Amino acid sequence: MVETSSDIKENASVTKQQLVNEVRVLKDQLNVPTIYFLARLTSDTTIPTHQAVIFPHVEVNEGQGYDPATGKFTASIPGMYLFSFQYCNQYKQNVYFEIVHQSKTIQRSSYYENSGHYPCVTMQASTFVAMAEEVLVRAFSTIFLSADSYRYYSFSGTLIHV
Repeated sequence: MVETSSDIKENASVTKQQLVNEVRVLKDQLNVPTIYFLARLTSDTTIPTHQAVIFPHVEVNEGQGYDPATGKFTASIPGMYLFSFQYCNQYKQNVYFEIVHQSKTIQRSSYYENSGHYPCVTMQASTFVAMAEEVLVRAFSTIFLSADSYRYYSFSGTLIHV
């Protein structure tokens, strides 16, 4: 059987449309939803041992996962997330913080400031977070936090892969 040129054109057109449809499906599968937040502490506060640090000033909350009333991020989409926490230390003060996922510490930091320069420290952690799981920052000893316009305490998170 010999195909006519019109048959070949029709088959090519159908094949092209199938490829376009398959590419569209693949693109949809690759689309990573935008989930990220950044919240800050803007006033002095004392955090009791093993309590969440609450960052009430929300600068961005794309996906609405961060709750400024509790200090907790709750995942609405499962995936690999990157979390960051910046804190600043006062002179002659020990600070102890941890990033916690579902009650399990995934990153911990302690620092004693003795230089008089009030340095800031950033810690990061990446982890897979399932839907409805929580991530937060907590103090693992009672601490007084002094926030001002020069030194930020901030907590942020970003979905980096689904």
